[in-house]
Amino acid sequence: VVNRIAAGEVVHRPASALKEMLENSLDAGSTTIAVTVKDGGLKVLQIQDNGHGIQRADLGIVCQRFTTSKLRKFEDLESIATYGFRGEALASISHVAHLTIVTMTRDSPCAYRARYRDGEVIAERPGAPAEPRPCAGVPGTQITVEDLFYNVPTRRNALRSASDEYNRVLEVVSRYAIHFAARGVGFTCRKQGAAHADVHTLPSASALDNIRVVFGA
Repeated sequence: VVNRIAAGEVVHRPASALKEMLENSLDAGSTTIAVTVKDGGLKVLQIQDNGHGIQRADLGIVCQRFTTSKLRKFEDLESIATYGFRGEALASISHVAHLTIVTMTRDSPCAYRARYRDGEVIAERPGAPAEPRPCAGVPGTQITVEDLFYNVPTRRNALRSASDEYNRVLEVVSRYAIHFAARGVGFTCRKQGAAHADVHTLPSASALDNIRVVFGA
């Protein structure tokens, strides 16, 4: 119960969960970030990036509270250059949704897939070991959040329609696309199954280009 309450302070709705994951992708050095959404992000909220990926050895703890790769020693607090460092985002999401991570580092021969509940790795199926499993993949990380707030019905019922939540997701992606054009990051956001993206910017585009894409020429 405590962890679910704490999760509610970090994850208020799909758009706030996405913001946390976008910043993780940016901290991982990604130049392309794709977001896929179903039912406003309540059924599915997926982010795929081409960042440096997560080491196999770290997958067991990546969703535990206060786990972070962005601080090595106390003195690092004096020169923080990342968008987050507390290690609460994935932990919080795993307490209020079904979370799956597929990740591959540049030097790994394969990707690894792990499912999480309440901060811990869980088995893919009954009888299987609760550990990351090798799988096909590409360098980077894909995080899939399903059934957000499935175990906190009051929070889910307080949210607006799926279309309103999707518009909030689009606004978050659009703002990041404009702001990070100078860093050479491209963003895509679409509804699951849609042939065309509602936001699509290129890593080579300027902020002005992305403003035109988002708001129209």
